[in-house]
Amino acid sequence: MKHQRSGYGTGTGYVRERKGMRRHRPLRRIGAVVCALLALGAVSTASAADYGARFVQQYGVRTSIAPALTPARSDADGVLERYAPIESKTNQPRSVVGGTNPHNGADLAMAAGERVYAILPGRVTEIKSDTSAQLGSVIIDHDTDGDGTPDGDYVQYVHIDPAGSGGSGLRVGDYVTETTVIGTVDRAKRYNPHLHIQHVSRGRSGDPSSRTMPMYPFYRHASLATWNGGSDLDYVSADWQDGSLLYLTAYAGTDNPRTNRYDRNAPAEIRLHYKVGSGGRWKMSPVRFSLYEARTFRYRIDLRQATGARTGQQVHVYAVAVRATDPTFPGSAAYRHGLWPQFYKQPDRVLYASSQARADAASRVFTIR
Repeated sequence: MKHQRSGYGTGTGYVRERKGMRRHRPLRRIGAVVCALLALGAVSTASAADYGARFVQQYGVRTSIAPALTPARSDADGVLERYAPIESKTNQPRSVVGGTNPHNGADLAMAAGERVYAILPGRVTEIKSDTSAQLGSVIIDHDTDGDGTPDGDYVQYVHIDPAGSGGSGLRVGDYVTETTVIGTVDRAKRYNPHLHIQHVSRGRSGDPSSRTMPMYPFYRHASLATWNGGSDLDYVSADWQDGSLLYLTAYAGTDNPRTNRYDRNAPAEIRLHYKVGSGGRWKMSPVRFSLYEARTFRYRIDLRQATGARTGQQVHVYAVAVRATDPTFPGSAAYRHGLWPQFYKQPDRVLYASSQARADAASRVFTIR
């Protein structure tokens, strides 16, 4: 199934051809999401806080860590990239009954049976071939510097049939390239077919030390018309300091059933929490992030104004991006925020309510210039 893309405006996205996708929506929205998320390591409810370390943040606006290709292609040889629309982003809050929230990865709208390609060369470290619950997966340790040796940048590809078209015979230890088909998108069993892609820190999904990392750094080279410089894959991304100004890109990716579009939706607000100096006390700034560039959902805040810090002082900060209500995210949703830096599995907005150290562990330090 080909997805036709349109230009973006604020809050709008890809035009799509449905071709049967809608008929499985009830399964996806109810019990199926829960089962899939639990299988990916979720144990908490949608509203209860969980301060287990789950994410690792990577900082800065920079070039891509490698010229990664998209896992979807538009030709039989797997050479022409296809930027599949994004249904849900890494670290994005969601309306779910249970399971990981925020989301531990990005969901790409791909059709059942569609081939899934490795985004970079690398070595296969894990294959899960049981597709009975639509949870077949492959993990690849990718070569990001082009020297032929994997570099510890692991990507997990989930909701696929590793034994599908072109993927037959794939084994742990195999070295793959960008034109290797590692499987096909699994057919609908509990929810709509799609590809879940997740940047992880370990090569085995059962490793308790494995953490979810941003997908953004793989696709900094992507255009605004495709994946917005990689920001389509992460709820909050592209941090940058310019003097006393801090910039962030933040928005939700949604599969809008009312308009048949894949939307980019701005957050309701982004709040800054901070302390000045290592011995300061945490508090929320009365100054909010303001929209700097609507087309790219770029926000900024003046750290000097927001914190009262002087030139040369260090400020410890974290940001809370509150998701706005949309057709896939009702006002009744119990969990509505994603934090930057991403760190905890399912944190509350006020990390320091019971422990200053909890906020310290999940903050970023800036020097006021």
